[in-house]
Amino acid sequence: MNVTSAMRTEEKLPSNAIVVEPGPECRRGSQLFAETLEPIFGATVHTPERLCDFRTRLSSYFMGPALFFAADMTGTTYTFSRDPGRIARSGLDLIFVQVTLEGSDLRTIGNEAVLVEAGDVSFFDLSRPLHAETPHCRNLTLVLPRHLLFSREAQNDALHGLVLKRSTSPARLIGNHLRTLFEDLADISQAEAPAIVTATANLVATLIAPQVAARSQPSPTVRGAVIMQVRRYIEQNIVRPDLDPDHLCKVFGLSRASLYRLFEPFGGVTDHIRTRRLRAAFDMLVDDGTRTVGEVAYACGFADISAFSRAFRQQFAMSPSEVRGLDARKPLARGSAERQAAATVHDWLRIVGSL
Repeated sequence: MNVTSAMRTEEKLPSNAIVVEPGPECRRGSQLFAETLEPIFGATVHTPERLCDFRTRLSSYFMGPALFFAADMTGTTYTFSRDPGRIARSGLDLIFVQVTLEGSDLRTIGNEAVLVEAGDVSFFDLSRPLHAETPHCRNLTLVLPRHLLFSREAQNDALHGLVLKRSTSPARLIGNHLRTLFEDLADISQAEAPAIVTATANLVATLIAPQVAARSQPSPTVRGAVIMQVRRYIEQNIVRPDLDPDHLCKVFGLSRASLYRLFEPFGGVTDHIRTRRLRAAFDMLVDDGTRTVGEVAYACGFADISAFSRAFRQQFAMSPSEVRGLDARKPLARGSAERQAAATVHDWLRIVGSL
């Protein structure tokens, strides 16, 4: 006699899905699709020539130390852009491992155009710029903290833009594993997910190690590595009142001119520090109900509460007091259930990015 037990709803992986089909809600659904991806890409869904052919679906699964996306886009042109400004604002330091199931997309990485086709496995680093365009694509994406793949930064730095063609064994093995993982997501519990994520990351790292070792590192990568080191330091020391350009120059042995040049594509180092302080204040207001708004402002390096409140509202279109009223266990966005679902994905990205 076989004895089976059904998984309780609360044990299943948290997930949500956005489905956009022809009809009166088409434009609103397209906006929601773009809003969900906002921390990752500036996404544009172009107006379809034939509305009856247009369909978009994005499913998201929170696996604890990773996210899993399943996307299906057809019937129009989709463009995705991750520029230096978005990189600075989001602060996400994650790696995408993606298998293309159908269709293709054309990516621009630096000055190089890369065509990714069905069956290919590709990698891109959210700390680096990328532009992609597709008329039709169905893919599966595992989003990982970079430390789960390689411990050496030079190895992780070599991942951006790596494409394993479908004719290679590593591409087939990784692609098949991601397909199987997607098929099993409904049966994976929250308790099981971290071990599965770690095993998947180990498999991927082992299979791509030879390609990573063989990839030459252009000089912009060295510059990018320095930027990432400085950005990590800023994140780890955001509450220091003396965190400013002079302090960073002393810590990293950089001249002011060099530091300013590094952060010029991000809108400047001072603006980046201010943006990250505001993000830290937002999180603190949501997660810590014991501190007053003034205490949060001071803890995040703002000496003037009025100036903090003005900058906060300008950044988030909400006052600190309004954010204080949010429940830390709920999505950060307000409004419709659909927008709350989009904000939940933002929360998941923030959690995975902090690991």
